[in-house]
Amino acid sequence: MKGSHSNRKATRDEMAHATQVIQEAFPEYEVIWGSHGDYGGGRAPRDHTLAFRLRDRWGKYHSNVIWVFPEGLSSITGEWVKKMVKRGTSHKPRSRRR
Repeated sequence: MKGSHSNRKATRDEMAHATQVIQEAFPEYEVIWGSHGDYGGGRAPRDHTLAFRLRDRWGKYHSNVIWVFPEGLSSITGEWVKKMVKRGTSHKPRSRRR
């Protein structure tokens, strides 16, 4: 029996649903899934958090890393995906002053 402290992993059906929703929102890009260790573990909200990026057919990424909790995979929508990608991806030039 797992304790309440353990992190739930995503099921195959949840991953398939999320991938389909993301591909419908951005049909021109490939969904690249990653996890805690793939995108810098210190940036993940917690272990077993999943992440995705959008990549074109030439290998160029068109989104930042979008983190998704396994519990939320089955309920994501195309609208949510578009909002998260837009929020995390800015094509505006950044000021050098910080």
